Amino acid sequence: MPTLDERIARETQKLEQLKRQKKAQEAREKKNKRKIDTRRQIIIGGIVAKYFPEVLKFEPKYNNAENYIEFAPLANFLSVLNAQKDFVTQLKELAKQKANAQATPEN
Repeated sequence: MPTLDERIARETQKLEQLKRQKKAQEAREKKNKRKIDTRRQIIIGGIVAKYFPEVLKFEPKYNNAENYIEFAPLANFLSVLNAQKDFVTQLKELAKQKANAQATPEN
């Protein structure tokens, strides 16, 4: 029969193994979320570039500080647009009407 110390050591090992498994699972979930977020951002960026091709003039830089400066005009534009809540609401309604019109089969 194992001693109390041996049982404690065995249970401690099991606990540590469970902690490692949990940490690994959380890392996999975080990686999968990051992949989904990146894919979403790429798709959104493609849609924005399709309708606003002038955004393609911005050149990615090699660090965040330079990117912040390079993309500041776009960020400022979107910030101002977002601040105009009534205008954004009107645009959303127009987009919804367009989507409904496209979804309605013509006779």
